[in-house]
Amino acid sequence: MKHIDSMTRTTTHRKPTSSAGALRLIGVGLIVGAIAVTASACGGSSTGAADAPAVTTAAPVAKTVNIDMIGKIDADKGPVGTFTSKEHWPAMAPGDVTFAAGDTVVLTIKEYDDAPTALPAGSPYNAVAGGTMTLDGAATTTVSNENIAHTFSIPELGINVPLSKAPDGGFSTTVFTFTVAKDKAGSYTWRCFTPCGGDPKGMGGSMATKGWMQGNVVVS
Repeated sequence: MKHIDSMTRTTTHRKPTSSAGALRLIGVGLIVGAIAVTASACGGSSTGAADAPAVTTAAPVAKTVNIDMIGKIDADKGPVGTFTSKEHWPAMAPGDVTFAAGDTVVLTIKEYDDAPTALPAGSPYNAVAGGTMTLDGAATTTVSNENIAHTFSIPELGINVPLSKAPDGGFSTTVFTFTVAKDKAGSYTWRCFTPCGGDPKGMGGSMATKGWMQGNVVVS
C-alpha cells in the first residue's frame, strides 16, 4: 500500500523565478522597445524630409535705370546749365555715370551744341552700336557727318551713341537703351570721337579732359 500511495501522490513543484531573471527579461524588453521607437523616428524623419517643400532662392531682378545727360555748347549764353562759357570747350554733364551689369539702361542726352563736327572718312562712330537709339523720337541707326556734333562712346563695351547737332536755339534729344552683360562689371571711360577740341587736330583740350568730353563709367 505504501508503494501505491507513493506512486499516486506524486506532486510537481515549480521552481520560483529568481529576481535576476526577471530583471533580465525587463532589460530585453526595454531594448526592443527602444529599437522600435528609434526605427519609427527615423522613418518619420525621412518621410518629413521628402514631403518638405524645396527651398529656392529668387534670382536678382534686373531693373531699369534712367540716366540723363546734357551736351553743353561752348558758348557764353543760353539756358542755365547748357553752355560752358569757354570757346572750343564743349562738355557733357554729368561727367561720370554708374549702373549695374544686367540692368536696362535708358540714357537720355539733350544736346545743345548746334555746330556739326565731321568724323574722318571711314570712321565707325557715325553708327549706333551696343543698343537701340531714337533721335527726337524717331528710331535711327546712324547720324551723318552733316549732322553729327559729338559721340558718347565706350569702346571696351562696344557702345557708341552718335549725337546730332541741335537746331538753332534748341536741342536734339537722343535716347539710347542698352544692357551690359553681367560679366562686364568694372570701370571704363566714355569719350567723344568727333574732333571738337581746340587744338589743330581737334583731339586736345576738352576732348582729352575728364569732366568735359570724357568721363568715368562704373558698372557694378
